[in-house]
Amino acid sequence: MPSPVVTASDRWRSGAVVALLVVFVAVTFGPALVGHGMLLDTGWLHAMMPYAASGPIPDGTLWCRGDTWDYYLPGVENIVEGARHGSWQTWAPYEVGGAPLASLPNHAVLSPVSWPYWVMPMWLAPAWAKLTELVLVLAGMTLFLGRLGVRRSIALVAGLVFFTSGFMMMWTNWPHTKVACLVPLLLWALDRAVRERGARDLAAVGLVVAAMLLGGFPAVTMFALTLGGIYVVVRALALRDVRRTLTAGAIAAGGVGLGVALSAVQVLPFALNMSALGLDERVPNEVKPASLVLTTVAPNAYGTCASGLWAGEDNPIESIAFVGVAALVLVLCALVVRLPGGRRPATPALLAVVLAAVVWLLWIGGLPLDLLQKLPGYSSNSFGRANSIFGFLCAALAGIGLERLLQRAEHAEAHRTEAGHTEDESDAPEGDWSWRPRQVMSLVVVVVAAVAAAYFLHAAYAFISDAPRPIPDVAAKLRVPALLLVVSALAVATTLLLRGRLRLLGPLVLVLAVLAQSTTFAREVLPLTDRSDFYPVTPAHKFLKKHLGEERYGASSWEHSAVADHYRLRTPTGHEFTTPEWKSLIAAVNPDAQLSPTYSDFPANIPTPGRQPVLDQLSVRYWVTQPLEVIGAVERPQVPASRREGLRVEPGEKASCQVPRGNLRGVEVTVPDGLKPRTQEPAVVRVSVGTGADTITSERAVTRPLKPGERLRVAVPDHRFTSGPVPVTITVDGKRKPVQLAGRTDGSAVCSAVRPEKGDGLRVVHASAGAVVYERASALPRIRWAGTSEVVADGPTRVQRLRDGVAPGTVLLDDDSTPAVSGSTAQVDVRRDEPESISAEVTARGSGYLVVADSIARPGWSATVDGREVPIVPGNHAFAAVPVPDGAHTVTLTYDAPGLRTGAWVSLLGALVTLGLLIAPRVLSRVRRGRAT
Repeated sequence: MPSPVVTASDRWRSGAVVALLVVFVAVTFGPALVGHGMLLDTGWLHAMMPYAASGPIPDGTLWCRGDTWDYYLPGVENIVEGARHGSWQTWAPYEVGGAPLASLPNHAVLSPVSWPYWVMPMWLAPAWAKLTELVLVLAGMTLFLGRLGVRRSIALVAGLVFFTSGFMMMWTNWPHTKVACLVPLLLWALDRAVRERGARDLAAVGLVVAAMLLGGFPAVTMFALTLGGIYVVVRALALRDVRRTLTAGAIAAGGVGLGVALSAVQVLPFALNMSALGLDERVPNEVKPASLVLTTVAPNAYGTCASGLWAGEDNPIESIAFVGVAALVLVLCALVVRLPGGRRPATPALLAVVLAAVVWLLWIGGLPLDLLQKLPGYSSNSFGRANSIFGFLCAALAGIGLERLLQRAEHAEAHRTEAGHTEDESDAPEGDWSWRPRQVMSLVVVVVAAVAAAYFLHAAYAFISDAPRPIPDVAAKLRVPALLLVVSALAVATTLLLRGRLRLLGPLVLVLAVLAQSTTFAREVLPLTDRSDFYPVTPAHKFLKKHLGEERYGASSWEHSAVADHYRLRTPTGHEFTTPEWKSLIAAVNPDAQLSPTYSDFPANIPTPGRQPVLDQLSVRYWVTQPLEVIGAVERPQVPASRREGLRVEPGEKASCQVPRGNLRGVEVTVPDGLKPRTQEPAVVRVSVGTGADTITSERAVTRPLKPGERLRVAVPDHRFTSGPVPVTITVDGKRKPVQLAGRTDGSAVCSAVRPEKGDGLRVVHASAGAVVYERASALPRIRWAGTSEVVADGPTRVQRLRDGVAPGTVLLDDDSTPAVSGSTAQVDVRRDEPESISAEVTARGSGYLVVADSIARPGWSATVDGREVPIVPGNHAFAAVPVPDGAHTVTLTYDAPGLRTGAWVSLLGALVTLGLLIAPRVLSRVRRGRAT
């Protein structure tokens, strides 16, 4: 296909398409660009306390898109804010004992797509990053398809198809789309490398590859480079000249190598970190269910996970592969519609063959997928991420198909004009109706494909209707795709068969069909969250930020502990790549804890959290629960049946009762008729206990319906009332109807006292609508002295010893590589406790160990005593221990990310080479011109 000639008609067509794209942005994520909402799913925070105390999850929130706000954005915040204060923060200390940060590409902060995060507020940046992705996709499609003879206006439409594909929409705010948006530019650069074979082409490939690697998701880069490798090999062999073929291959391969060098500052530390954590041994996912092919034309057939609605068996983010009905019809046109003159360029056929292979591997699998996943790289990545390549190939072929239809229509009109015919001539010979064999055959293929697609829609509907897990409103979800299929088929027939300018209606209808379905899908799955939901600082967070210091808090089914990075609060769980040793300590606290290679959390109702020796070792000073989880013993009064009756409490009214004197942790009442909070506003139960200066108050949000007869507890800060009975008042807000409480015949409510159990090791220090915060009396300092050591070589035995309880001044060592110590004491004065540097003044009466209860006994961390390097050894299974001799010493621990310095030098060298490749041709050209004159 030759390069298109830019004409005046294509200029105005391009202008019209750009106008449509502006409308598309305005009605999808445009409001977030100007601060009216956020392109971020933080509304999902309301799934748990304390955020649920202010309301439920907003309608339309994608419940399945959590990583974006509980891992990626907090990490980006840490990196950017650190850089603004002059520090490139390579270590994140807040979750799971710490994890590498800015030395890795995981957060994509060096990707060109991430520029908004460096210059804009965090709540605004995601929308502008998404706009940047759109611009890069449109630019890449225009450049790549332009080299294949597709005019600019059509390439812009193809860009929209790719940008709104299932992968690009569902993975919004993950690094995945920051990589995938560069796929068109990669193919453009590789095509130049094959055809032009110049130094600048090598640099172009290197820059694009580097940008993809810096995008933070290597799997998508690997799939894109696989596609690019196939493309280069086929196109280079088509040159039919050994020297040019080898030169083209060398330029392309050199560009990839240059890209790796340019990004080495992130790639080298990432490779070393993968090896250290064993991440390269992960098992890839299996093939996706074939029924998910339906999402290519009906993305919401199973739901989209918006408002939690998803009826499929797999992860919806991975599963939805939307391209659009009209786009797939255009893909078919790229294969069956000939260009004027009968030409059939080889590139569309190549892309179609690769597309067929991707479809097979995605939804059929079998032996080809088994063999592929034995290869390096593919063996540790799910092939489902190749949805990115599927979307790109469909979009590119759709652009080629639309170009062919438009050229056929224009060619036929030009032919009629040259022959002296006009569109309203009634005596045109029958031959001008274009009933030629090739066109008839093309039309037959299109019709057969349309019938097959219709049959597939019907069969899929029948399959879903009979599924054990019913999928709601399937028929309604398939009506629009079926209608678009009919409209698209008629549009193709119009272009191929009708006379005159009516032919041009077909391409226009197809473009509008693409725009309509793409816009509808994007509006459904792109978030638009209220700015008030950008990590709200609740009363519990304020308390922890004021009192926690550098110790840790643990949580029982409260908050998403992964957002601790945002609040700069330490917690033993979270969303980070976690060492096996640290995970084993989490499991020792409770075997039902959620544990994965990257996520950990404690379950609800952990028994006796104040008497958990492993929590002591983890320096968990505060334990936070939902407000319904009030830990203690209930002292219920005995009320004779003759003195019981229901107490009706009107909205805004107070109910009164009394509890005996003594230690009080909460108040319990019974709701005989249950309590149903309003849909959008939780009910808030407030209590006031005591009188005068001896008064404590608290509240609890009720977000779920309480069953008839259910008991309702409200925690209060631990308090000892020395005289009694103690008066209690209760009010219920957020209800329009009265609430029925268990009461007495004298008009008072029946209240029970919740008492702390003897020796439970807990003290309620904060109680608010969304949280109860307990202080744990036995928590050990995070940085502490151990004057006694024991060698326990077996890991499970060490964990069991820690679970049973180890003396505070004792450290368990893995081996005897460092000296044993016994019975010394020391004063530890922590002078600096920063993410990448810890320093303490230790005055020891005998040798011992400085124990740091962080996950830092790993490559990159080093220790010195008075400036002399000493080893860091594993202590207490997952912590770090530094041997310190008798006397006064300064102990310093620092983190130097493995491979970062070497990678930085390699990247600098790569940048100089790239600069030379870009400048050298211009300099040589000027020299030659100077000699010629």
